[in-house]
Amino acid sequence: MENEEERLVKRIKASDEKAFKRLFYLYSSRLFVWAYKITQNSLASEDIVQDFFIHCWEKRETLPFDCFKAYAYRSIYNASLNHLRDNERFIYGHKITIDLIDEKVDDEDIKELKRLLLKAIDELPDRCKKIFVLVTLEKKKYVEVAQQLGISVNTVKVQVSKAYRILKEKIG
Repeated sequence: MENEEERLVKRIKASDEKAFKRLFYLYSSRLFVWAYKITQNSLASEDIVQDFFIHCWEKRETLPFDCFKAYAYRSIYNASLNHLRDNERFIYGHKITIDLIDEKVDDEDIKELKRLLLKAIDELPDRCKKIFVLVTLEKKKYVEVAQQLGISVNTVKVQVSKAYRILKEKIG
């Protein structure tokens, strides 16, 4: 016997937008709380949940019939861990995030790291730098940046990832 979740997933696979909205309303707030417990960042948690549902709609033909809830929670868990991995660094036992650029600190090692980081950001390719600054320093969501620049959300993700990779190579 089919439960409501299984019926909704079948309807979504047939491109039923009402079913998709229903599934979104059933799970979005719970998934946000789950992401927030991991990231401790409400903006990131909103983005993670939104990206998950965008992915679900884009890949609706391959959604699991019998275990959407488990699939959703596992996907949010992995995306949240990826967010932590991509946005936090530990230097000399200190948790360093991109926010440190604006903070006043006395530690000389941290000051040097900030100087290197700012220099490395400034040396990024222009498009990559612009997107990276909007996302990390101005704290804009990927969707906002994509709309502002007239590009896809995926392009924003790729450019941010590219920026982190370049920064990691330059400053370790």
